[in-house]
Amino acid sequence: MGLLTGDLLKCLMKPGPRQPWVVDWLLSSVWSPKRFGSVPPENYLAEGEKLVHELEELLSAAAQRFSDELAAAAVQTKPLFDGLPDHQTAVIVFDGASLREIPLFLKLAEQSGFRVIESSVSHAAVPSKTTDFVEQRLIGKPVGPKDLPHRKELKERGIRVWYFDAPIRTNQIHASAGENLLLWSAFPDVTYMDSGARFAKHFAELQPLFETVWKNTVMQVPRGYRIIITSDHGYIFFGAGLESTRSDEVCGLLDQDRAKKFGPDESLPAEHPDLQIFPNRRLAMVRGRIKNRPQGMAGNRVYRHGGLSIMEMLTPWLVLEKE
Repeated sequence: MGLLTGDLLKCLMKPGPRQPWVVDWLLSSVWSPKRFGSVPPENYLAEGEKLVHELEELLSAAAQRFSDELAAAAVQTKPLFDGLPDHQTAVIVFDGASLREIPLFLKLAEQSGFRVIESSVSHAAVPSKTTDFVEQRLIGKPVGPKDLPHRKELKERGIRVWYFDAPIRTNQIHASAGENLLLWSAFPDVTYMDSGARFAKHFAELQPLFETVWKNTVMQVPRGYRIIITSDHGYIFFGAGLESTRSDEVCGLLDQDRAKKFGPDESLPAEHPDLQIFPNRRLAMVRGRIKNRPQGMAGNRVYRHGGLSIMEMLTPWLVLEKE
């Protein structure tokens, strides 16, 4: 599957927003059910990431305002429970799930008797990290998700919360009339610090675990609830040849992280084509697939998040109902 088709070049060159056709291309061609079902998992990951890498390099060279689109969409995304329909809803957050997993979610939904009402994308917070998502989309404070079941900010809004710290964790899910539910699973994020997460095969190893997590979360929601499946951030995969060829000098400005919040006494970096700067948040994020190089064990990880790239910022958004 080649990247530079005539239609794609036309989309790249014409004026107007680029995010809609990028999303359509990702869901219909790169991370599609057809590809997911026709190639081995490691090939699905590596070949798909290669295509995303090529597109992001083109966008960085010829359409830099795409990063502005991505950032604006993330900032404008509503809090998680705003604007929900009148009937009761259960929101399930798979921490660190990416667009790659959407075909797997669709397969599991069909196997477990759910009708898919919507299959699209949402956006990570800025920066694309978990506690920032909790702050910006849930309670206004940057706390870890394991603390959410005890937060009064959610209880006062009629939202009951369960936290799953491992794939095999089970909880008895119940609710009172009128309550919405939040189920937060630390999977798959909790696995990306494992030694096996240094290799593409990690993606294949996640799939049977997702089946277990699905049974312990989605299939435990009481009948009558509409279910939303999403994520707090995605992951970029830095396999061989999948990082940007551009200089990584901007990572030095961010202390070799993919984003940095600057203190009131620190100077924000100057404008740079490889940095997305949010002056009012005193925040800077790496644009695209430039690879940061932290010291220690973190430097060996090939799955990373925190920056402003397609795979870090675009997240799954599925709406299900029981058949």
